[in-house]
Amino acid sequence: MRIAQVAPLYEAVPPGAYGGTERVIAMLCDGLVASGHEVTLFAPETSETAAKLEAHERPLRERLTAEQLVDLAPHLHLEMLAELYRRAEEFDVVHSHLDVWTLPFTKLSSLPTVLTMHGRLDLGHLRDVLPRYASVPLVSISDDQRLAVADLDLAWAATVYNGLDFSAYRDVTHDPDGYLAFVGRIAEEKGPLAAIEISRRSGLPLRMAAKVDPLDEDYYEQEVRPQMGSDVDFIGEIVEQGKPAFYAGARATLFPSDWPEPFGLVMIESLAAGTPVIALRRGSVPEVIEDGVTGFVCDDVDAMVRATERIGEIDPEECRRHAERFSGEAMCRGYERVFERLVDR
Repeated sequence: MRIAQVAPLYEAVPPGAYGGTERVIAMLCDGLVASGHEVTLFAPETSETAAKLEAHERPLRERLTAEQLVDLAPHLHLEMLAELYRRAEEFDVVHSHLDVWTLPFTKLSSLPTVLTMHGRLDLGHLRDVLPRYASVPLVSISDDQRLAVADLDLAWAATVYNGLDFSAYRDVTHDPDGYLAFVGRIAEEKGPLAAIEISRRSGLPLRMAAKVDPLDEDYYEQEVRPQMGSDVDFIGEIVEQGKPAFYAGARATLFPSDWPEPFGLVMIESLAAGTPVIALRRGSVPEVIEDGVTGFVCDDVDAMVRATERIGEIDPEECRRHAERFSGEAMCRGYERVFERLVDR
């Protein structure tokens, strides 16, 4: 098939460090090319891909202010989409990762288009917009993600779990006596303060490999940083090459995310390193973590503290085997089935 993949313009594909959606797109493009498809990736010019790259300048986060990201970014994404649909005859199917920005173009073109919804769906504007395009095929990245709009008549094509390339994780060894790990972004909904509390109450050291986004700087400076002490090692944003060793060096990864998490790449990265996950029961968590087998799914922080005493019950090799459910190959097969149904109908 001739497949157009459309990525957000904020980060390169794959990103240098933080950027979950972009990493998933990178894995998907390379996997589809390896399967013999003709893939064109619309993305920033610094992207690296086996697909044909249609470059759109440098990543927006590298060259725009926070104000410009709000005012200018939508226009640049719409401009990219307009160019793609102008060339509709070059593709058999469009796979967009731009959510609702893509929808108006589906009424202007007969080119089969599918959208993967990467974010939370419990936002008011989505409930207003999505029903206007009820026939456009949508892909969810967890079954739980759909619950917020379960009462709407939408054209769900499939749930396809995110997948990654775990080859770099095969050479690392899990340390059952290591630290507690927190990986992600310093934002209130991600639970950094909960991670610090769990660390202190359990008496285990905490290492935080986390990004401070410009929009979250006030929260970090006013709420999180004052709570850090000598027992918290804040190493900042971690590059991709450093993740396998970081996860493997932890006895467990804390995932106290307190919002309807659509997926959570942190969890599958940790499992791939053989490291169990202790997580709050939110969003996709019960779909990714098997309670008592690959970690612990907890209802509150108190339960997460108690779970730190049971980490030794988890078999690291079981974690690794479970992670293969979320391999890049499995994700690519899921999307191939979606594309085939759209092209054949």
